[in-house]
Amino acid sequence: MPMPDLSIEFCGVKAPNPFWLASAPPTNSGYQVRRAYEAGWGGVVWKTLNHEPIVNVSSRYGAVDYDGRKVLGLNNIELITDRTLEVNLREIAEVKRDFPDHALFVSLMVESKRETWHDIVKQTQDTGADGIELNFGCPHG
Repeated sequence: MPMPDLSIEFCGVKAPNPFWLASAPPTNSGYQVRRAYEAGWGGVVWKTLNHEPIVNVSSRYGAVDYDGRKVLGLNNIELITDRTLEVNLREIAEVKRDFPDHALFVSLMVESKRETWHDIVKQTQDTGADGIELNFGCPHG
């Protein structure tokens, strides 16, 4: 029996299926994104980029306390990518070239200056990525 066609078109972007990985630790490198596509994921949102790599916090989990009770849950407080913009942009272009039929969006978060946004958006567009997520408010950690 043939596999059903799960392909989608979202805002003009085609993908082999609607199952995408969000901007998160599993989308932080070309190696990881390639493995995701090979495993069957239809698209990804590349982990959030900035002009300068950040230093991640350690530990990357925060405890959630309530009503005097300790550790009712955990919160992932890993920050944006800790890899350089140049390395990420190169890998994004390579992955998109090698997987043209898979959706690839890139998450961006930079300081609130128009020129800074224009610069990083232009660099990201030049990779051939299908779309850009403008991350204006997720500086957790």
